[in-house]
Amino acid sequence: MNTASTQSPQAEVSAETIGALINLSGRQRMLSQRIVLQMLLASGGDRTARESARKCLSMFESAHSDLVTGNERLPGAFSVALQQLYFGNARADARIREFIAQARTAIDAPSADTAGGTSSLNALVMQATPILDLLQAVTQAYQEEMHACELAVRKRQADLVERLSSISMQANIVAMNARVSAARAGEYGREFSVITQVLADIIKEMDQLVRHLVGSSNASKGSPRH
Repeated sequence: MNTASTQSPQAEVSAETIGALINLSGRQRMLSQRIVLQMLLASGGDRTARESARKCLSMFESAHSDLVTGNERLPGAFSVALQQLYFGNARADARIREFIAQARTAIDAPSADTAGGTSSLNALVMQATPILDLLQAVTQAYQEEMHACELAVRKRQADLVERLSSISMQANIVAMNARVSAARAGEYGREFSVITQVLADIIKEMDQLVRHLVGSSNASKGSPRH
């Protein structure tokens, strides 16, 4: 079954969620190498290493499923770029599942002393570096999604500032014309003058909001990225 077909072309995902995906994909790199290391220790006689490898593999497989298909908190492969990485020419999903199967075969092998055990362990060890490189590419893809999310947030802020500035300028013109009309009306314009003062106070608050948004946007642009 092609899991990509269950995902929307481009879902709206928060920076907080993408951060969780980055952390999860980063943990996958560590788990993949720990699986190989524990199997090497098991081949050297460590009696607890094989069970440790089994637990690491279980966490690795579960996390991969969460990254690709999602769960109650995570959206799965939510973007076109991620879907292409997992299910396109890079075949990240298939290759990771192949590594999982290879690791399970090595763990379930009777012993590294047997021909089958040695062969499965060697095959797993040979995949240590390729799978690490692939998982690094996956993590990088999530980091790029975070960057795109940050850019989208900044653009929305800039658009909001521009709209508020335009509304404030138009309101200032209306208030100025209203004050002129009230002054010309003399005694009859006093009540109208009170209304224009209220409008002027609202405009002042809008101007302060615009300045606050501009300041926040500039601070965000100037903050260093890690």
